[in-house]
Amino acid sequence: MAPPILRKLRLSDASVKRLSTGRSWDTEIGGFGVKVYPSGKAQFILRYRSRDKRQREFRIGQVGVIEVDEARRKARVLLGKISEGRDPAWERKLQLTEARLFNDVIDRYLSWASDHHKSSSFQEVGRFCRLHIRPQFGGFLVADLTRGRVQQTYDKLRQAPHFRAKIITWSRTIWAWGEKRELVGEGRNPFAIEMRVSRPRRDRVLSTDEYRCLWEAIERHRYRGAIRNVSLWAIEFLLLCPMRKSEAFQLKWEHIDLTAQIIRLIQHKTDRRDGPLEVYISPPLGALLLRIPRCCEWLFPAPDSSSGHIRCVDSAWRLIRREANLHKGEKRVTLHDLRRSWNSVGANLGYGPEFMGKVIGNSAKVNNLHYWHPTTDLKCEITRRVAEVIAGYSRPQQDRTD
Repeated sequence: MAPPILRKLRLSDASVKRLSTGRSWDTEIGGFGVKVYPSGKAQFILRYRSRDKRQREFRIGQVGVIEVDEARRKARVLLGKISEGRDPAWERKLQLTEARLFNDVIDRYLSWASDHHKSSSFQEVGRFCRLHIRPQFGGFLVADLTRGRVQQTYDKLRQAPHFRAKIITWSRTIWAWGEKRELVGEGRNPFAIEMRVSRPRRDRVLSTDEYRCLWEAIERHRYRGAIRNVSLWAIEFLLLCPMRKSEAFQLKWEHIDLTAQIIRLIQHKTDRRDGPLEVYISPPLGALLLRIPRCCEWLFPAPDSSSGHIRCVDSAWRLIRREANLHKGEKRVTLHDLRRSWNSVGANLGYGPEFMGKVIGNSAKVNNLHYWHPTTDLKCEITRRVAEVIAGYSRPQQDRTD
């Protein structure tokens, strides 16, 4: 019968050599012991609890490199620091973290992001890292990246203000991701700097007359030949459907069910959180879809594009909005303003932001803050009706009842 394995004994140079795989503890100093790995390698360790009651394990040194007496002496010194409130294991981790290059954190982030970001977002952050973040910050040690250094670098950038802000925003995101995984120091983000970039939210929506002018411009260009049919169909689709342009351009015929009158949008901005979005086909939109020929899998094909579908209709849109006189100054209308205008028409019909948000694929909060723009006529009507009610309170009760 084999002798029992002792897990608690007075450690010595001779006894340490006979220890089996696992942890064995010294009887002289509590928490001091030896950890033997399956490979045969052994480490002197000190187990203790930090001030926040978390169990830590500090590796003192490798067996064979230092002797038991030296390891025991170091354990006593460490216990003295622990009694003063220090946390040696955490302090060592911080030292190792601060000796890491920010490039290493970027590499880890991109590896993670490839499986957790949408393809468009991953391509964007990869491009910003390659062209801007790595050249500016990647070669610095994490410990050397301070807010002052980042602020100085930001002030020297020559890109457009919102482009510079994007560089810092992605860098801040990468640092915050690394902080959660203990790849960088805790409690400070050097990219939380002052940027002073403010851009007012667009509230441009089309009026009734502007809608008429836009449709007239589309009809005139339908027979001129200056704009490809696929571009005209795409613009007309964005007028009749509340999709984002990137979502509409990537539509396939397999996502469209004309029998059930539904477009099942698989890839959209919030698909990871909300899943597929069902967009109902209105009669005008259904009539447009029946006019579009099915020549391939894409709703809006582009044979000369590497993706197989159109990516933009900017040149066609510039011609049409110039024809409709919607291209100058405050009158300038973007393609995304069509989505905002679609939402505004719903507001004028009496539908609230929560219901409209579910239709167009926004949360009620986002829809209310960024897309909910009632027209001037509706604002005037609301102001008039509310004022009439308030003014009515000034009359005697009998007059109000009469």
